[in-house]
Amino acid sequence: MRSNYVGAYLSWVMDSYDLGAVVITAAVLEKVFYPTLGLLGAVLPVVFTIVTRPLGGFLFGFIADIRGRKKALIATVLGYSLSIGLTGLLPTYAQVGILAPLLFSLLRILQGVFIGGDVSSSFTLAMESVPRWRGTFSGIMQSGTLLGFVLVDVLFTTLARSPDFIVEGWRYIFFIGVVPAVLALLIRVKVTEPKIYVEAKKDYPLKGLSPLWQTILVMIGFWVMIYAGPQFIPTYLGQALHLSPQTYGFLALIMNVIGIPAMIISGFLSDLIGRRTIGLIGVLVGVITATWFYMFGSPTLSSMMAFGFGMNLASAISPAYLAERFKTFSRATGVGFSYNGAFIVAGFTQLLISQLSAFTSVSQSANVVLGVGAALAFIGLTIGPETLRKSELST
Repeated sequence: MRSNYVGAYLSWVMDSYDLGAVVITAAVLEKVFYPTLGLLGAVLPVVFTIVTRPLGGFLFGFIADIRGRKKALIATVLGYSLSIGLTGLLPTYAQVGILAPLLFSLLRILQGVFIGGDVSSSFTLAMESVPRWRGTFSGIMQSGTLLGFVLVDVLFTTLARSPDFIVEGWRYIFFIGVVPAVLALLIRVKVTEPKIYVEAKKDYPLKGLSPLWQTILVMIGFWVMIYAGPQFIPTYLGQALHLSPQTYGFLALIMNVIGIPAMIISGFLSDLIGRRTIGLIGVLVGVITATWFYMFGSPTLSSMMAFGFGMNLASAISPAYLAERFKTFSRATGVGFSYNGAFIVAGFTQLLISQLSAFTSVSQSANVVLGVGAALAFIGLTIGPETLRKSELST
């Protein structure tokens, strides 16, 4: 079962690498593809990527429940490998005009579908393959998102030193993204269906989605916090504070590096005192940390470390918590649509921040939106059950 977990972990690295590529290069992509839109052009690539994830999460989650986890995993990795590679080949607005943003937007939409679908089967496969210390493995797996961001941050910080970065250098970030995707594909060939899935009584997946409204509420809250927090930081530092790409790239790198142990610690603690308890604590710590940074802090090394640690505690429970909320015959569909369906709302987080910034400062706008996300996550967790040792996966 080792290949099951490793393959799923690499999915998470790839997921965040791709998203990190458009987040960290947002200020550059705005100039290359949307030169007339300003801050709106910087957030559109992120919006296009994440609002289409629910479709992929539902479609490939359904396939994973009906036809098997492995088949869905192979299909999604092929899709997002092709999409990220083609992004690096696109012509710019200066070269072909309106065709450039249209092609770029189309690839981001397709990427969202395949990445969303990948979550459904990779989350489910990993959590069904680890009978013990599922919370710890959940934290490790979720930290793979930060490893992907770290990789893209290192590349960005290195490549941004070149004076030609805005012309050609940004393309290499997308070309290199094909490498972990191919590696994930090679490992997935060895993936086997989890025993609990093989032995489970099959049924129509839509019959087992009663927890969906509560799990989506939790994930909307988590994702609004993330996209108004860590995923907004590169845009905030580059667009609002006008830091150089090298400077904000380095600060984002530090923020993501410190988030890795935060997620692992959070996952471990959830095995001791419960998923819901750690989730609630993480939400409170996150909103306090963000308020301090946006309202009173400055972009220093220490503030980025504190921000990265505090903002990554809550979401570490996501893989284990979601997998434990659904029965086996509907788990991939439930997990996939919970995690990705939240983007129907949360996907517009940064767009909302950009619109609110017309009336107040960008920092205040981000903090208000993040606070709303924290409230939603807190309510969702409070009304939902504790899942530690109380789910079908624990039997």
